[in-house]
Amino acid sequence: MNRRKVVFVAYQDQENLGVGYLSAMLVSKGFVVQTIDFKLSEDEVYRQVKMADPLMVGFSLIFQYHTPRLLELTRYLREKGVDCHFTVGGHYPSLRFEDVLDSVPQVDSIVRFEGEMTVCELAESLSTGGDWREVQGVAYRKDGKPISNTLRPLINDLDALPFPLRSKERTFKCMEKNCAFILASRGCVWNCSFCSIRKFYGTPSGRLRRVRSPGNVVQEMKELYEKYEARIFLFQDDDFLSPGKPGREWALSFINELEKEELADKVLWKISCRTDEVDAELFSRLKKAGLFLAYLGIESGNQTGLKYLNKHLTVEDNIRAVKVLNGLGILYEYGFMLFDPTSTFQSVRTNIDFLKDICGDGSSPAVFCKVLPYAETDIERKLISEGRLKGSVATPDYDFLDPRLDSYYEFLYKAFHEWIFADDGMLSKLRWHRFEVAVLEKFYPHAKGIPGYKEFLREIIASSNALFFRIAENAATIFEEESLDSESQLQALVELQSVELNRIGSKLDEGMREFQRRQTD
Repeated sequence: MNRRKVVFVAYQDQENLGVGYLSAMLVSKGFVVQTIDFKLSEDEVYRQVKMADPLMVGFSLIFQYHTPRLLELTRYLREKGVDCHFTVGGHYPSLRFEDVLDSVPQVDSIVRFEGEMTVCELAESLSTGGDWREVQGVAYRKDGKPISNTLRPLINDLDALPFPLRSKERTFKCMEKNCAFILASRGCVWNCSFCSIRKFYGTPSGRLRRVRSPGNVVQEMKELYEKYEARIFLFQDDDFLSPGKPGREWALSFINELEKEELADKVLWKISCRTDEVDAELFSRLKKAGLFLAYLGIESGNQTGLKYLNKHLTVEDNIRAVKVLNGLGILYEYGFMLFDPTSTFQSVRTNIDFLKDICGDGSSPAVFCKVLPYAETDIERKLISEGRLKGSVATPDYDFLDPRLDSYYEFLYKAFHEWIFADDGMLSKLRWHRFEVAVLEKFYPHAKGIPGYKEFLREIIASSNALFFRIAENAATIFEEESLDSESQLQALVELQSVELNRIGSKLDEGMREFQRRQTD
């Protein structure tokens, strides 16, 4: 056993900044760190763990629906003879440590909430033969029962943390320009009923939201620019802009730092924010400093839904934000929950009408989902109190109050699964092509036909959205009315979708090829 080697098993679809920060802290304490992709086969994970022969394996379990995979993988590793310490971290195990320790017996400990200090002390204790059960912030079993030590306070000064450890091999590109994920803050002051972030950062002592200094963030960007040749930065903050005057002042200081380091005109960056934080004057300045995309937490297009989700927003806030971004030429994407536990056919229709208003013009691809009752959310608690929570730990769910809506949602989910939810579906393709155009405009402004191709994509997105609206509205009528020939009507919608989606996809591919041909003329 290498007593100074730690292995993490974590999702690597994107740069895993949480594990990156843990790794950087461990390296600063003299440990060697290796990260293995959680999605690899059990045999391959075992092979890499066996070769590393580590002191400890840390598993990243962000979402509860990954719990079955954690159980299978840890069981397999134990059966193959891996006997080092297994620990788990992430939102779900932090909030429900008893459930994870009870359901995954192969795990020795859980690192609860922010783990930089805890994981270092845990590794040091294991390395030196100390009693790791005394480490602050860990949960474990005592006499077969899950218990937790005193929680460690949240880290107050994020600038004191080393920049997260990264790998050049995991850098992804858009139009040959390297992209990097980055965080400017931790936590969120809001308390949306469908989200566990507030509970995660509100359980330990400390400020709900902490922000790195603008200078510290830009220094990391500069390092990534020079060391990894990153030109596109994707901020992963839950809410990039804190509310009110402090958020505005931080953003302006951030712009000043970018300009001082001569990065403002050399990079692109994306943020996530609330719609009531979108201000025309501020966002105009952000755009000049490289902002090209804002992900908006819209969530609902009707006031009842926004209230149920505890968004503290109005429908008008959402519409105004989209208009501001469109007017400034900043791309937007958004989260949208067409269905929630209070949904009716009328509320769904209102939501569809709202989507028509904001993106019927093709300004962004249409999306939808159903609110799911994740652990420790207010919605989970409400559904439990109403006796409506069903499913398993990994797949929590509920039935709508109107049974016809269950059938309607199931139809829409199946009909649009490959379109909206698949990694290589139409939604992903359209978003990626828009991303490419933004990169072309910034870094290759002399490419031929950019304005025409940009307009072509907008028309394709508008056509795709119109098809979604048509099918969603017609299906709503069919399920609500429960007509005798509803089955044949639904089959006709499925056939329509298949034909039209193929037509739109073919047109998109041909337009892309034509644009590429123009570059070689």
